[in-house]
Amino acid sequence: MKPKESEKGRKSELSGLENIGKVTERWLNGIGVYDEGELRRMGAVKAYRLIRATEAGAGLNLLYALQGAISGTPWNDLAPPIKEMLRRQAERDESGSGRRG
Repeated sequence: MKPKESEKGRKSELSGLENIGKVTERWLNGIGVYDEGELRRMGAVKAYRLIRATEAGAGLNLLYALQGAISGTPWNDLAPPIKEMLRRQAERDESGSGRRG
């Protein structure tokens, strides 16, 4: 198989991560994330929020999948309190993103 490359010529190194399929990889590349280190630095909530701003199909399972990719855990094995914390943080971030101080 030929390596995936973005329009910028960067090779994506996300496909080997837990929970990251072709669509999620494409969405991550679209926000400038091409490897595990970049995803870790950005964090699951910020990556989710950026993807959700342009992708109508991005739901909470994406948020859980991103956190699982960072922690090496299948998204559906994340503990309910972790999922709740992620959901609340994503909602808080989304509700505050339109405000100016």
